[in-house]
Amino acid sequence: MYSLYYFDTCALWVMVAIITSIVLRRMYRGAVNRIYLALACLELCTTVFDMFRCAPLTILGELGQSGIFRTVMCYSYLFLLASSMPLFMALIALMTGTWQKLRRNAVVGCLFFIPLILFYILIILNIRTHWLFDYQYVSDELTYQQGTYMFVYELFIVYFLIYSLVWLLYTEKRMSFRKYIALLIIYPIKGFTIMMQILVPQMMVTMFGSALSMLIIAFFVFRADEDVDQETGARSLTSFDKDIENIFYTGEEALVLFVKIANDVSIRQMLEHRVYRDMIKRIAEVAEPLTKKKRGKKKRRSDFYYLHNGLFADIITGDNDSLLVDEEIEEISEKFKTGFPVDGVDIQLRVCFAGAFIPEDVDNGIQLRRFSESFHNMVQPWDLVMYSELAPDRDFVILNNIDRIVAKAIKEKRFQMYYQPIYSLKTKSFRTAEALIRLNDPELGFISPSIFIPAAEKNGQIIEIGDFVIEDVCRFISTENLAELGIDHIEVNLSVVQCMQGDMAEKIRKNFEKYKIVPGKIDFEITETATDSAYDTVLKTMNDISVYGGSFSLDDYGSGYSNLHRVMSFPYKTIKIDKSLTDEAEDEKKRGILLEAIHLIKSLDADIIVEGVETKEISDWFEANGCDFIQGFYYARPMPEKEFIEFMKTRAVQRKR
Repeated sequence: MYSLYYFDTCALWVMVAIITSIVLRRMYRGAVNRIYLALACLELCTTVFDMFRCAPLTILGELGQSGIFRTVMCYSYLFLLASSMPLFMALIALMTGTWQKLRRNAVVGCLFFIPLILFYILIILNIRTHWLFDYQYVSDELTYQQGTYMFVYELFIVYFLIYSLVWLLYTEKRMSFRKYIALLIIYPIKGFTIMMQILVPQMMVTMFGSALSMLIIAFFVFRADEDVDQETGARSLTSFDKDIENIFYTGEEALVLFVKIANDVSIRQMLEHRVYRDMIKRIAEVAEPLTKKKRGKKKRRSDFYYLHNGLFADIITGDNDSLLVDEEIEEISEKFKTGFPVDGVDIQLRVCFAGAFIPEDVDNGIQLRRFSESFHNMVQPWDLVMYSELAPDRDFVILNNIDRIVAKAIKEKRFQMYYQPIYSLKTKSFRTAEALIRLNDPELGFISPSIFIPAAEKNGQIIEIGDFVIEDVCRFISTENLAELGIDHIEVNLSVVQCMQGDMAEKIRKNFEKYKIVPGKIDFEITETATDSAYDTVLKTMNDISVYGGSFSLDDYGSGYSNLHRVMSFPYKTIKIDKSLTDEAEDEKKRGILLEAIHLIKSLDADIIVEGVETKEISDWFEANGCDFIQGFYYARPMPEKEFIEFMKTRAVQRKR
């Protein structure tokens, strides 16, 4: 009666290793991961019951010869094995986002649930009929007797195996090729071991095949680097995008709640990377339980994610009670409003909240992601705003559609160059000007560069915009006699992305040759943050451009945390003091800091341009302290090309008089 249980022993240890790995890697967050963990635990228990029902358990003494004990173990094994197949099917349906289709489609649901119910009924009927199995004493020895209709039970197993395979083939495009192939490999393994078990009942290999299948899923389907954010232990951005895609695909209703640390950038600059990472992790540990705290009695599922840059998300499906959401927001606010202790210091967080209903508010994942990136610019800290409240707002429309707006502007050539004259305090005249790009959308009107430039840098459109700026400025210089206008050169901004392009210098050389630009006519402005991104790459690009006659200014000095060594390492001939630092000159107590900055720049033999000057008093103060140029509304505003030419011609005539 006893069988060879060595394969079950191997399966047992494999399942223990898998479950331990899931727990240690915190891979139990999210519906799919929870189903996988449940399946792993089910397979482990099934393996244990399989060993108890058949193995020669001499260590149990008389218990091993107990008919009741063996019968209970066999029923437990059959019930759990019957449950594992539909659970595996549910895992595939959840992975591909098709679970709701499985539940809502009457035909598909019947093909799944009716056989499952019959499956369980067959097992229960065995209590009276012994169609599947029975234990009898033969010559005082307990013997296992296989029932006449055991093949029906085995057919059910094969049915669900085929059913899940068909569903996998049907949903092929709903998962990556790697995951798809890994799942396909499982079927010959399961099929072979089930067939072996049927042909050689004493060879207990069914659970060993299941263990191998679970191992393949663990290695190739569930990867911690994809599903779990390594900084926080919450679910990752990749998981968020996939889950949102599945929700839209199935038509399921959901509420997506976003939690954004609005001052994340300044906190990150202030803290060491290790300390910042620890802070984000602890915030996630506090916020996640609060988003789930009051959901016990509600028919709702909640998954918590860390996306990036201080942005968290909570996807809530099922019953969505607005009052409950308000209570959760209030609890999170209470936890963080008084300050968050980090490395012995209370960090003052500014947190914004936003929510969007799917599909009522948004109808695709891209629209939702845009909303998550922009809502904090229009919300006061600690306030909750819903998508429907912001939707009519013009700024929200722009922010949420900026990629499309910029792409359309590039295609239809709607960008226009403006020029802002820069006043020389030494010659008492305008000696240079900064080229500034502008966008006037036919439907939405003027759109600030502070909105479309960051968006273009994120999606790569800044390359095309930057190419347009450089070529149009070169065209302008080639068609106008700058000397007659009193202009020595034009200042042109280079973005972070442009600075990191390997062929940037070659593009500039070709434009210089095409428009016959002589050296010294264009000065390129690079911000402090550009040099943070890739020191060596940016420095090489600058050196290469210098060979072709381009010179450089450091833009926005004082807007970040300037590194003296870095400033000295780059070939800057001019350093521009940012408006945020210029404004400090209005406070007499802070002028001492400005003086130190001016002395530092002068020690580097660089000229100083002061940005954002709006009054004569501030201009006189900077002039008295040795600055070279003033750029601001006090002297001149940015103006279109034709207006700029007329402005400069008028000033040239006045000088001659």
